[in-house]
Amino acid sequence: MITLDPGIIAIIMLVIFFGTVIIRVPVALALVLACVPFVLFDSRFDLELLVQRMYAGLDSFVLLAVPFFILAATIMTVSGVTDKLIDFARAIIGWVRGGLGVVNVASSIGFSGMSGSSTADVSGTGSMLIPQMVKRGYSAEYSAAVTASAAVISSIIPPSIQLIVWGSLTNTSIGSLFLGAIIPGISVGIALMLVAYLLAIRAGYKRDRAFGWGFFFSTFWKAIPAFGILAIVVIGFRFGLVTATEAAVTAVIYAIIVATFIYRSWTWKDFFQSLITTARLTGVALLALAAASVLGYLLAIYNIPSMFQSLLSGVPGWAVLAVIVLVLLIMGCFLDALPAMAIMIPVFAPFVLAAGIDPVQYGVVAIMTLALGLITPPVGICLMIAAQIAEVNMVKVIKPLLPFIAAILFIIGIAVAFPQFVLWLPGLD
Repeated sequence: MITLDPGIIAIIMLVIFFGTVIIRVPVALALVLACVPFVLFDSRFDLELLVQRMYAGLDSFVLLAVPFFILAATIMTVSGVTDKLIDFARAIIGWVRGGLGVVNVASSIGFSGMSGSSTADVSGTGSMLIPQMVKRGYSAEYSAAVTASAAVISSIIPPSIQLIVWGSLTNTSIGSLFLGAIIPGISVGIALMLVAYLLAIRAGYKRDRAFGWGFFFSTFWKAIPAFGILAIVVIGFRFGLVTATEAAVTAVIYAIIVATFIYRSWTWKDFFQSLITTARLTGVALLALAAASVLGYLLAIYNIPSMFQSLLSGVPGWAVLAVIVLVLLIMGCFLDALPAMAIMIPVFAPFVLAAGIDPVQYGVVAIMTLALGLITPPVGICLMIAAQIAEVNMVKVIKPLLPFIAAILFIIGIAVAFPQFVLWLPGLD
């Protein structure tokens, strides 16, 4: 049995983990390697524990919602639904200065209601909008910045994959988390649109097109079916009609019906491609979650969370939440959201409980903060994808990205300081 001080154990785990990540070992494997020395040399454990805990980390009916929501989003994307959303967004706000930047954010708000995945968002909308923006005179750096920051919305607005996993790990109502995230998520979108508009004025970008009622109504009717998934999720949870997994399966069925019978733009080849994409994205996300569950288990066994408990005793809830935001901001720079939450949930649990923070507010604030890590270097995956599509160096995108990061941080601050900003909608009877 290992009798090291919990602080020493935590340091050893961190050194192994970050050391392996630096040499480009995949995150899931790095998490497992951080646990191996303790599993091998502590007589209470054996290697079977690794497999058992990884399986236990995924043994949840709720987590079945993850691949189904990804599949629904993939089907809607390959069937051309994203095009319909972008056209509708152009009809609504394409007439303002720098309209394509604002349209980019508005499209992400619509796409988030289908995908729940920021990486799917930045890949789908970015591949279409970034080339159009560059062609119309927008700088490639600005185009990548607005696209990457807008993709963050998909991790917040339902059916967010991160919220589903958070609810599963913390036993928090996913329906309440979904409802609680709607106002903050839309607020992030509005803040990003305002920033995009102000930056467009400063840079002298022109309007995308003049407003026309004909274009508005034609794009509106074509876009209506695309909003069906959002209606299924929000209405279903608001009235307790479906669970997260049931909503995800319903979303897949709805997506197939829309793609096959309404848009008629879907083939068997698209279907098999959707399955392959879903398997790849699900495997990457859930394998990291399974590995992180082993690390979280060992942290609890070695009583590492209690080591920090006295540090925040007597501190008000908003201050505890602010500290959690700061820690998650730092972690988000180096870790994807799913392994980060699996590691830190058991560490933060005593503080959240002692401070009396509402679990829904805690969950929404934490997910918003971790979502910001998708666009912060050095790991920010959405930042990397957007820069790749725009064919620019990621470092050059950071400067135009800073105002968008500041806007998201402002909304996170509101969610920390004013609980009802998150809790009002779930609290309606």
